Amino acid sequence: MCAIEKRLIYMKSYVSDYIVLVVDDVSTNIMLVNVILKNEGYTILTADCGTKALEMARTSHPNIILLNTQLPDLDGFEVLRQLKSSPETNHINVIMMSSLDDIVTIIKGYHLGVNEYITKPFQKDELIKRIAHYFQQYALERMRQELESNIELHNMLYAIISHDLRQPVGLQKIMNNSVLQMVKKETVGEPVYEMLLTMNKISEEAFQILDNLSKLAKVNRNQIQPYKQRTDIVSLVEGLIAVYEPIALLKRITISLQSDVIPQGMIDIDMIKTVIRNLLSNAINYSYEGETVLITLNMKDENLCFKIKDKGIGIKDEDKELLFSRPFYMNLGNKVHQASGFGVYIVKSFIELHGGTIGYESEVGKGSTFFFTLNLEENQ
Repeated sequence: MCAIEKRLIYMKSYVSDYIVLVVDDVSTNIMLVNVILKNEGYTILTADCGTKALEMARTSHPNIILLNTQLPDLDGFEVLRQLKSSPETNHINVIMMSSLDDIVTIIKGYHLGVNEYITKPFQKDELIKRIAHYFQQYALERMRQELESNIELHNMLYAIISHDLRQPVGLQKIMNNSVLQMVKKETVGEPVYEMLLTMNKISEEAFQILDNLSKLAKVNRNQIQPYKQRTDIVSLVEGLIAVYEPIALLKRITISLQSDVIPQGMIDIDMIKTVIRNLLSNAINYSYEGETVLITLNMKDENLCFKIKDKGIGIKDEDKELLFSRPFYMNLGNKVHQASGFGVYIVKSFIELHGGTIGYESEVGKGSTFFFTLNLEENQ
């Protein structure tokens, strides 16, 4: 089933929620419209005078009104005027039904806010198509609102889960890292030392996932802005390398840093740490064993240029099209590592919040290079 067919089926679930108010003092006209539109699944309300129509518009909240121009108390134009002058009802679509077709009548209706005219006697197919046009707009808006509601719910769940788990997992990560720093391989033996390395890797990855979930929720809800502080960029990168060297050791991967003399720059420390942590973690995860992950830092004019290069499996063409566009799940062809793409999505968001640019180059089987630039000046 194609996407369009699925959407049409989903839209049909809203048909009974769509309320059509038919206003006409001729009972045979009301019966005819009632039969035609009920067969389409719409909910039909009827009124035989203008006063009743105005009351039903306020209390029953129809989505569309089929309004006859000639009524026993108020004419259709007066009903239309009152509908469009009230905040309670001015949003309701109105189609006027009339046997009149002179230009003066048409202009008067449009001046008062009518959406369309149907000239009586109308054709069944014409009426169905006119109503269906407005129903589709209604159904699409309902789908949009439900989608936004679901996204908001997901973001709240991300925030709650990551908040509740981030502290204990973060504490576990610190303890694992501390134990690893205190013991020596020759003291505990290679099997125990390898187990400690693995525990450290798992706790670091778990913490990163929770941290990314928390930040993803804030990014999606526009609740995060950079708080910049003057920072030693090279020291920041060196500190993250020290954290990830034990993880890289599991795959006999070397992390190498080449840097110019970088002046201190104005950055949001937490955001840029998240950026580099994600890029470094990916570079290690998707490198071949025994290779080197190379990080280079240099300045071009007032811009910091950061580059991280791995020799690994690379990124498939079909994943390249999605990489920065939104969070997604990608199969990178690695038996050990399949990944959600929300880390890279967050990286792009944080660099752009700093006013920077980000890009990458990748070839399957040869590796990937990610790079970004930031202006380190305080007024940026």
